[in-house]
Amino acid sequence: MADKRVSEVFNDGILTIKTQTTLRSETGKKLGVTDKELASVRFRNMSIRESDITTMQALDSRIAKKVKSPMHPICRDFNNDKYFAVIGETQFNVIYVDSDNYFAFWYLEKVGEYSERTGEETSDESNDLHQEET
Repeated sequence: MADKRVSEVFNDGILTIKTQTTLRSETGKKLGVTDKELASVRFRNMSIRESDITTMQALDSRIAKKVKSPMHPICRDFNNDKYFAVIGETQFNVIYVDSDNYFAFWYLEKVGEYSERTGEETSDESNDLHQEET
């Protein structure tokens, strides 16, 4: 009876994990940037402890939010440089992910408002080429 796990409720929102992908032409020229969704997990807001703040300051980061989610396979080999998180309309950098076999604790740093990148062309030169072709 004492070995039973307590079931938890993760109903504070959805954390979407995304990566930025560069679109290139056949010649290797950069056409644009798009965001690719890798995973979505439900989360529960956690309180930020003094020790969390101290640890994040040692990493030169300012923690804005700490959330707990069920363990997702992406947490096992999480690379902070490749991924970012979106909650609602807000984009966060993932500072650190602490996980065990059942749960993951996400330490997030707020970046700002999130707007979806659709892969539109970024240079005026490429726009001129498309206008000449039509």
